[in-house]
Amino acid sequence: MGQVDLLLYNGIIISLEEEKPICNWVMVKMGKVFDLGIGDGYKSYLNQSIDAINLKGKTLVPGFYDSHVHLVQTGLNSLSLDLSHVNSIKEILNCIEEETQKISKGEFIRAIGLDELKIKEKRLPNRYELDLCAPNHPVWINRVEYHTSIVNSLALHKLRIPYDTDGIIRNENHTPSGVLTGRASALVRKQILNKLSNRMRLKGVNHVLENAIEKGVTSLNAMEGGFTFHDKDAEFVYENKDSFPIDVSLFYQTINVKKVLEKGLRRIGGALFLDGSFGSRTAALSEPYFDDASTNGKLYFSQDEINDFILKTYKNDLQVSAHAIGERAIEQILRAHEYAQSIYPGKEHRNRIEHCELPSIDQIRKAKKLGLMLSMQPAYEYFWGSSGQMYEKRLGETRRKKANPFKTILEEGLIIAGGSDSDVTPMNPILGIHAAVNHPVLEHGVSPIDALKMFTINGAYAVFEDHFKGSIKEGKYADFVVLNEDPLKIQKEKIKEIQVLATIKEGNILYENNLRD
Repeated sequence: MGQVDLLLYNGIIISLEEEKPICNWVMVKMGKVFDLGIGDGYKSYLNQSIDAINLKGKTLVPGFYDSHVHLVQTGLNSLSLDLSHVNSIKEILNCIEEETQKISKGEFIRAIGLDELKIKEKRLPNRYELDLCAPNHPVWINRVEYHTSIVNSLALHKLRIPYDTDGIIRNENHTPSGVLTGRASALVRKQILNKLSNRMRLKGVNHVLENAIEKGVTSLNAMEGGFTFHDKDAEFVYENKDSFPIDVSLFYQTINVKKVLEKGLRRIGGALFLDGSFGSRTAALSEPYFDDASTNGKLYFSQDEINDFILKTYKNDLQVSAHAIGERAIEQILRAHEYAQSIYPGKEHRNRIEHCELPSIDQIRKAKKLGLMLSMQPAYEYFWGSSGQMYEKRLGETRRKKANPFKTILEEGLIIAGGSDSDVTPMNPILGIHAAVNHPVLEHGVSPIDALKMFTINGAYAVFEDHFKGSIKEGKYADFVVLNEDPLKIQKEKIKEIQVLATIKEGNILYENNLRD
C-alpha cells in the first residue's frame, strides 16, 4: 500500500455522508481521503504513517467553505484605520487626527467599519467635522457595509465627482454634507481603489488568508470587481488564485459576459448589485423604510437590463449570481431567470441569489421552481437581527421578524450556502453556524447539522465542487477542521465558543493550536 501521509484517530469525525456519518479515524494519502472507519481499523496504518495524531475525543469536520467573501477589500481594509469600535463622533475625529500624524500630508486617510448605530449620536460625521481634524489630508470613511462613504472637503475636491451625481447627500443649504450613498459612493470608491498598488493588495490578502485559515476555512468564493469595488481586485485574484494556500473561486462582478468568457471563467456576477443595503436604506423594499418614509430603496438596473444580462449567461452556459436583498430586487432577479428559462429551459447552472434577506414565501417557492440556490450570511442576524438592532430600526418590528428565514427556505427545499460577506462580518464559519442555529426569531433557526452543511457541503455544491469537497469520503480532498467541541452536541448557545484546533488542506496541516495536548 505504501506510506500513509496523515492518520487521525480516536476522534469524532462528522463526515456529512449518509454512509458512515460518524467515524473515529481517517487516513490520508496523496492529499485525499484514502480510508476511514469506526473501531480499531486505523491500527494497521500506524506504523506506516508519516504523521499520526491521536485526537483524544476531539471533533473533526469537513474544511469550512465561506461562500461570499470580498477577499481583496477585506485585505485592503485590514491595512486601513478601523473605526468599528468607536463610541462617539468625538472618538472618530480623535482617531482620524491621530492618523494624520502617521500619513504624509496630501495622502488619503482610509477608514473602515463605521456603524453610526453603534455610536451615541446615532449619525455619521459630516465633512466640516472631518475638516477640523484633518485639514491637510483627504479623508475617506467607508461605512461598515460598503454602500455609504463619508469624505471631508479636501477629498471632495480631489475626487471631483459630478455635482448632480445621484447619492450626494446635502445639508439644509443644499451643500454636499460629505455623506455619499449609491452611485456617488461607488464613484468615490472606484477612484480611490484605482490608486492602490497590487503590492498592497497582496499584503492585505495574505493577512486575510492567514486569519481565514485560523478559522478553519479551506475554500472560499471571492466576489471581486464591479461597480462598488474595482476590476483591479478581480484581475488580482484571477492572476494569483493558484498561488493561494487555500482554494479561491472567483466571481467576477461584471455584466460583461465576453470578458469572463475570454478569461475562461465559468461563473459571473457574484455580488453584482441589483440593490443596496438596509443599513444605507438602499435595499429595494416593497414598502418605505421604517425610519425614513421618504424612501423604499433603489434598483440599480432596469428589468430589461437584467433580463438581457441573465439571458446572455444562459446562452453561454455560465453560472450567474447577483446581490438582491429587498423584495423588489429579489423579484427582479426571479423575473430575469423566468425570462431566460422560457428561452433556455432545462439547464442546471446552480445559479445563485446572494443575501436574499427579505424574501416572501412566494418568492422562495419561485426560486425553488427556477432551480436557484441562495447564498446567505447568518452572522447578519447575530449583529443586526435582535430586537433594538439595525433591522428593527430600519425595517420595523414586523419586517425584522421576516428577515433571513433560514428554516422556511430549507423546508421549501432550497439549498443555502453560508458566507460571511467579509469583512461586513468576520470570516468565521463557527460564528455563522452559531448564528444560523440561534436566529433571533426562534422559528427561523435551523438545526446544527443543517447549519454545518451551509458552511461545508452546501458551499461546495454551490460551485460544482461537491464531488470532491464538502464532506469526508474516500477519494475526496482531505480538507478538515479539528474542533475542541462537537457542534452537534454542545449547548446551542455555546456554539460560537468552539475553538479551531487545526485546519488541514489536502492533507497538509496549515494551522495547529493545542491539537496534540
